Amino acid sequence: MLVEELEQVLDTLAPFATAEPWDNVGLLVGRRGVEVRKVLVALDLTEDVVVEAVTGGYQAVITHHPLLFSPIKSVTDRNRVGVLVTQLIAADIVLFALHTNLDGAQGGLCEQVALELGLIDPVPVVRARIGWKKLVGFVPPEALDTVAAACFEAGAGAMGNYSECAFATQGAGTFLPQEGARPTIGRVGRRESVAEVRWETVVPERLVAAVVQAFIGAHPYEEPAFDVYPVEDVAVRLGQGRVGRLRVSVPLISLVETTAELLEMPEISYVGPPDRMIDRVAVVTGSGGSLMAEAAGCADLLITGDLRYHDAERAEDLCLSLICAPHYQLESWALRRWAAVLAAELEPQRVTVDFADACKSPWRTAVRPSCAKPAAGELPLFSVEGGDELSPEEEDRVLVLHVDGGSRGNPGPSAIGVVVEDVEGNVLEEVAARIGTTTNNVAEYQALITGLETALDRGARRVRIMSDSELLVRQMRQEYRVRDPQLKELYMAAVALVRRFARVEIKHVPRTENSAADALVNKALDGRV
Repeated sequence: MLVEELEQVLDTLAPFATAEPWDNVGLLVGRRGVEVRKVLVALDLTEDVVVEAVTGGYQAVITHHPLLFSPIKSVTDRNRVGVLVTQLIAADIVLFALHTNLDGAQGGLCEQVALELGLIDPVPVVRARIGWKKLVGFVPPEALDTVAAACFEAGAGAMGNYSECAFATQGAGTFLPQEGARPTIGRVGRRESVAEVRWETVVPERLVAAVVQAFIGAHPYEEPAFDVYPVEDVAVRLGQGRVGRLRVSVPLISLVETTAELLEMPEISYVGPPDRMIDRVAVVTGSGGSLMAEAAGCADLLITGDLRYHDAERAEDLCLSLICAPHYQLESWALRRWAAVLAAELEPQRVTVDFADACKSPWRTAVRPSCAKPAAGELPLFSVEGGDELSPEEEDRVLVLHVDGGSRGNPGPSAIGVVVEDVEGNVLEEVAARIGTTTNNVAEYQALITGLETALDRGARRVRIMSDSELLVRQMRQEYRVRDPQLKELYMAAVALVRRFARVEIKHVPRTENSAADALVNKALDGRV
């Protein structure tokens, strides 16, 4: 696949014409004639990403944030942008940027988050206005197919999921060749009237010059007649942000916890009463504070990043709840998901797509040693004391529980998975069951409760619980408060069961170490139990 072919694919997935006027998207660095076999996707172009691209044998890098954004006066090795550009050119690697056009595209970043949250039929918060032109040309009937094909090849006629869109009407054209003319039809000094077709098609503003050139080049006349008109077009499915309705209204705190779990964050800031019932949710990846008023007009909650103190005050005035998701975490999660979409699109061309391992947030955090908490995914074993002490014969009655719960839609069809093992890793029992329509967090608690009940039925006096839900583990350890009323009931039920054991150890593990329980969840959701 050539770079120019990759450019066409990207323009289809995230139309360049839908980018904000201040944005800079498309091909920023490199030659269109380069052969592309490997594509690297990253949030930003950094020195580490360039090194990964060069050493990994990539021919193209796609970033979300444009490297070339503000005007620059020189490209040298004495400034960061210049160094990165010259390194790319030296390695013959092209650089694309898909920014606001990818945020608002169908299947783009905002839509990836919206669908993961289970929003029904999400639509743009603000629809995109696309810079279109209409080309109207007059063509002899016998040349129409040739002229149309040339214009379509240059990029005319694309409307949403349709291509080669045009309209033609029959008519008569008149002309009087003057001295020096070399008419294809007729003679100098004689008025001619010939059959012609008025042919019109739409053209993205940025492609007008190329399409007009194609029209002239394919037209048989010495002086083809044509007009270019401005067209005001509002895209129905493209635009900033996404807003949609949840299948079931849920308390704000439930969505706060879901968002924190989605982004694998130990805590997240929000605005609004925790028990406020949320029906409609707006999502704006990146910085969405400027769309707060628009979101308030169509949603109960806005999930976005880079919010300021006064944004929170304004949201309260607008009766709009907020979840402030860090810019990097929200966009990188969505971009990673979109990279998988691009990979599927390019697979028939035998082009591979990877998400950059070197892509990292520039922010760092520090805390006083006395306030330090274990990092996510590195939580040590935490013991919850239960009832009686173990007798010598009960010391061997120890079980290991791998528990997991999942929801497709969140809320949506949900299931639990429990794997019961002895201390040597031998599987003693497996539980996979559907539990109706609920949320991920409820399903996680239901799995924990089922696991504890199963262990009690087996006569266990001590259990070790492995869960990939950091929220569940931290709440059971009383490191997080349980605010959601439904979760609070389940939490109390779990604590009551814990007290029936002599000792309970709870550990947060990565999903890869909880794959057996996760597989049982999917098995139940797929109806294979």
